[in-house]
Amino acid sequence: MSQLASGHNVEVLEGEELARQMRDWRGYKKGLVRLTPGPWVMPKGFLKFADKFYEFKFRPNDVLIMTYPKCGTTWTQEIVWTMRNNPDLTSPDAALPILVKSPFLE
Repeated sequence: MSQLASGHNVEVLEGEELARQMRDWRGYKKGLVRLTPGPWVMPKGFLKFADKFYEFKFRPNDVLIMTYPKCGTTWTQEIVWTMRNNPDLTSPDAALPILVKSPFLE
């Protein structure tokens, strides 16, 4: 068992418990981990980023966008980026991919 910067302990799920969880988490072929305290079950790949997410510092001029799933998140990101960075629609950066212009933390 290891520990994250957040203080959560990490336990790799194995055996019967992994098989039971994988019935509901079919897309995660690399395994699952449990974070305690709390009822958190995450894909094993989350461990590569967990400490970076925990230690992330927002800047005073950052804008947070929150939408319901499948309700126009990408479109909202594009609108907000354009309002802030390209209001006259002449910026050459407008052609950059949306994930470059508007990083996505999920």
